Amino acid sequence: MGKYYIWFVVIVAGLAGVIRLLLPRRFAELQLERFKATNAIAKAKMRSLLFLVVGVVFGGIYFVPWGHQSWIIIGTIFSILSAAEAYFQARFPTLESLVFQSRLLGILYLGLAAGSYVMLARV
Repeated sequence: MGKYYIWFVVIVAGLAGVIRLLLPRRFAELQLERFKATNAIAKAKMRSLLFLVVGVVFGGIYFVPWGHQSWIIIGTIFSILSAAEAYFQARFPTLESLVFQSRLLGILYLGLAAGSYVMLARV
């Protein structure tokens, strides 16, 4: 199971990183448009809380006797990174800050994808 989850993270995080780095302004414009809907910022904050809870659960699983596996660490990092993305996009919903966040998160997602790919050899 762990190998399939790591492949999932490699593909999803890789695509997310590439899109954010190649088209940061366009991606930020789409995000800004999404925040114009009613209650969109509140929903984004709730989504960040949900991702954070998932990250804490993954982190907690790591400490059970059978939990010392690399895919759990990758799941924790991926969830916390997603939580930070949702929170900061909702907290700073201006075009320039969203462009900056897009570039920064693109680098972080690509780093996560590369690190996950390297971890595949250990699974």
